[in-house]
Amino acid sequence: YGINKRILSKYGYEDWQTQYVPHGISSKRVFKVHKSNENFINFQNYFGLHPYKFKILYLNRNIRRKNPADVALAYKHMMDKLTPEERKECCFVFHSAPVDENGTDMRAVCQTLLPDYPVIFTYDKGGAGGFNDEQMNYLYNSIDVYINMASNEGFGLGSLEALHAGKNIVVNVTGGMQDQCGFKKED
Repeated sequence: YGINKRILSKYGYEDWQTQYVPHGISSKRVFKVHKSNENFINFQNYFGLHPYKFKILYLNRNIRRKNPADVALAYKHMMDKLTPEERKECCFVFHSAPVDENGTDMRAVCQTLLPDYPVIFTYDKGGAGGFNDEQMNYLYNSIDVYINMASNEGFGLGSLEALHAGKNIVVNVTGGMQDQCGFKKED
């Protein structure tokens, strides 16, 4: 906004001709859902999420800079440290196109890296990823942790939506994600 304002002022544009619209989340779209909500329970059952006590969500696009395979590897390292009983209670939820021409074949990655660990691909079941607002809210409410390991992220809308639903996030300290963590300089 600041750059545009400075450049445009040189060409005769005035303040009222540019404005800043910040990222934001509507509390009518993303909010905490009560666990006894019948539609929420049906959503979890449909996607096979209900039996797991700890669910990790990947929701970025399946492209290299978003590091989807690295997230799968991090899940593997976590699962390797758990007991067999604890592993049965955890699940990696992948909500992105499983295959993208700019990314990787995440089904193949998960079959190779995580053959014995639960992974749920929700994207295809939503009609080519076409979840409506209610379904997206149920997805956020279904998980325990949202993870974004992107190497280059301008804002990280998914992490903000997860926070809005009262969920924990794990993010890299890059771009807008660090702002969502509230990091401040000592001074």
